[in-house]
Amino acid sequence: METTSISLVEKIVAESGKPKEEILEKIESKKEKFAGLLTESGAALMVAKELGLELDKSSERMKIKQLEDGMSNVDLLVKVMQIFAPKEFEKNGKKGRLCNLIVADDSGEIRLTLWHDDVKKIQEQGAEKGSVLELKNCYVTSFKEKAQLNLSYQGELSVNPTGVDSGFLPKIENKVFRLDELQPGLSDVNAIVRILRVFPATEFKKENVSGKVANFLIADKTNSIRATAWNDIANETEKLAENDLVKIEGAYTKQGLKGIELHLGYKARIIKNPKIEEELPSAMELRGIDVTKKKISNLHKDDALVEINGKILEIGSGKLLFNTCPKCGKKAIKMEESFLCENCGEQKESVPSAVISVKIGDESGSINSVFYGKTAEELIGLSAKEIEKKIAEAGLEETLDEIRGKLWNSEITLQGKIKENSFSSELEITARSIEKK
Repeated sequence: METTSISLVEKIVAESGKPKEEILEKIESKKEKFAGLLTESGAALMVAKELGLELDKSSERMKIKQLEDGMSNVDLLVKVMQIFAPKEFEKNGKKGRLCNLIVADDSGEIRLTLWHDDVKKIQEQGAEKGSVLELKNCYVTSFKEKAQLNLSYQGELSVNPTGVDSGFLPKIENKVFRLDELQPGLSDVNAIVRILRVFPATEFKKENVSGKVANFLIADKTNSIRATAWNDIANETEKLAENDLVKIEGAYTKQGLKGIELHLGYKARIIKNPKIEEELPSAMELRGIDVTKKKISNLHKDDALVEINGKILEIGSGKLLFNTCPKCGKKAIKMEESFLCENCGEQKESVPSAVISVKIGDESGSINSVFYGKTAEELIGLSAKEIEKKIAEAGLEETLDEIRGKLWNSEITLQGKIKENSFSSELEITARSIEKK
């Protein structure tokens, strides 16, 4: 028996109070169950876990090369080699999310599948390529004769945990490209950019294969280019708004009609509000548009684009939604049995878009501000479809009351265009981008 497992056996005997012979029998039983593929220490660790023992954390962890189909209660420390775009699915009338990752330690690599709340957790904790994951209570399955790792319902994960020695994990290059560095034919491209514009996603069918595609414009200090997201990742672009700061991982480049394009396929991922060392200018500044920071009392009708900071004092009454064209995203007017878009003509259907009016104040005064589309969704914290569902279930007034309770007195910074209201002759600001405090 190897030295490591001997020390583990002694710890198990001491902490469990069980005879050494019984512990050794359990270890042999585990080894037989996995046809001799499980090491002495791996079998000892599994026995300790089943007995509910809390041993030294580093000695509890297993190596990827030790994992076999059927194992459970497995703990590991791994490095993220690749994170794929989350997928949404529906089963038995219930919706869910899953996310696949490729993780590795010094013994090998394996696919890790996370489900539901754990997908949200890695997004909130900022997991990305090169992050360290501490995993507790995993189980192992197999697919096409390859072992796959799954975090159990009661499992735990930590992103870049403190006080953990991860020096033995593999090194990984995680270069972030400037947009002016991109050339045709690159793969595994990472970039930190601002969103300039998001176009409506469209569905397509080619050779009996259905798919989805979404285009959007991105920029950094060096360049602005078109990006294209495909299928599952296209769904993520619908949650983006102008001025969002994002990190794009795992993309590839192609030569387009108007220059280099960045394409996001099944290996790509979008991370909102990544941690960055140097601040990136706002979307309007990257477009070369001057934005003036002002106090509300100093605003003038001749101002073009301004930035103000204040608290939300009031949330106006309104329908919260308006009809938009499914092709161009512009306002669509309801006809008898159709919708009329001034840009695209008559449409059979429309797409709901969010709208909200709020009064914002600073120490110098207050002003009414109107938010449309993605900017309104970001302020409210709900998508247009989610707003539509809430109104259908609870009614408009109850939905408005819930939004008022959430937004009142919250601090925001917004950039927008000043105009004079045609009815009241008072100044108001149409929001172009927003940052919540």
